[in-house]
Amino acid sequence: MVDDQVSSKFTKKKIRKFLGPMLALVGLLYTYRSHLHACPREVIFMAWSLLPPVWLILENWLLFDVNEESLSDFEVFKHSQSLARNLWGGFLIFLAVYYLGGLKG
Repeated sequence: MVDDQVSSKFTKKKIRKFLGPMLALVGLLYTYRSHLHACPREVIFMAWSLLPPVWLILENWLLFDVNEESLSDFEVFKHSQSLARNLWGGFLIFLAVYYLGGLKG
């Protein structure tokens, strides 16, 4: 009975809903902190170029199970991945413009 409670408590769907936004928040806060402490811009830009797509791929492979979730869950998952991709792309463009001198700060 305890195993049933634990397994229903931490479903892949619930983990996705918590972990994705939490990782994005940690990434933004770390980026802000890195700017304050003069981390090389190349490191920040490379991290934002590589880590979000890796997260999206891992989320797809590890945290979505076609056999356990319905078709509507898959549509919601695809929509949330496309939103995350668009936000990531926009932030990456912002960093590129900021680092190339388009925005003074």
